[in-house]
Order: sequence, then C-alpha cells, then structure tokens
Amino acid sequence: MRFVLIAVAAAVLFAGQAHAQGRGRPDTGGASEPKGEDRQKRMAREEAAARAAMKNVPDSKEKYDPWKIGK
Repeated sequence: MRFVLIAVAAAVLFAGQAHAQGRGRPDTGGASEPKGEDRQKRMAREEAAARAAMKNVPDSKEKYDPWKIGK
C-alpha cells in the first residue's frame, strides 16, 4: 500500500513539473514569423540593431586579468 501511495505521489509531482516547464512559451500557431514581413528584411533589421548596440559598448582601457585579486 505504501509503495502505491509513493508511486502516485511521484507521478503527480513529475506531472506538475512537466506542466510548469511548458508555461511561458508563446504559442506561434504554426507561423514562425509575422505576416507581411520578409525573413531577409527581418534579419537585416536585427543585424542593424545589433551593430547599433555594439557601438554603445565602451572599449576596455586595460587588459582583463582573471587572476588579479582586489585592486
């Protein structure tokens, strides 16, 4: 009896975890990209945005030393 109870509890626990992992995913409904937008145009727009974001990253003045402790 105890074994059956433990098996049922484990099944419920694992089913709950599997259900929770599926949450938060957008339901695309089979369409991977919005209607009316060409894939090449979207990729070009994303690359331009990435290049613009990289311009905001400052250049490092000193070389990074992972073994340096403190200052």
